[in-house]
Amino acid sequence: MGATAPSLIARRRRPEAAVSGESGFVLILVLPVALMLIMTALSLVTRSNSAALASTRETRAQGARMAAEYGFLEMMARVNSEYNSSLPNSFPNSFLDTENVIPPGALQPLLITSYTILKKDFTPPVPATPCDPIKNEGDDFNVKITGTLKAGTNTYTQTITRSIRVCSPSTNSNQLRIRAFS
Repeated sequence: MGATAPSLIARRRRPEAAVSGESGFVLILVLPVALMLIMTALSLVTRSNSAALASTRETRAQGARMAAEYGFLEMMARVNSEYNSSLPNSFPNSFLDTENVIPPGALQPLLITSYTILKKDFTPPVPATPCDPIKNEGDDFNVKITGTLKAGTNTYTQTITRSIRVCSPSTNSNQLRIRAFS
């Protein structure tokens, strides 16, 4: 058997592309488009990251405000139950101007929240207007409470001021009852 001879077409050299003055023209168009796509992607990632950080800061600031609100509710409960102007320390001074830590929640055990009732702004009237079961009469006084939320090395604080209307019950004029707040 004989060997077959390669065809004449297969033996021909294929012509190489001729390099013209327009070579690389497409590359000049592709590079700016690729650069624009990369810059757009980076700006979207940066914007998303900034939004996430801002959201975290806002959430923690709201947590500090809620700590102040919690302190306000605690203060109202203590005024209604413990305050007696005839006793020198009926409303514990340790409760005022000190950081009162709120027990941690199950969902955020690493966040430490606390509140401080500012003593210089805690000035209930003595004696107060007698309570009337029908009317919402009483003496108003303001209280200022600072809430704090600590997350790692960051501390967030919010201060709230509330106006409380108090009166004294007819059974004991040295005690106070909170009638309303705003």
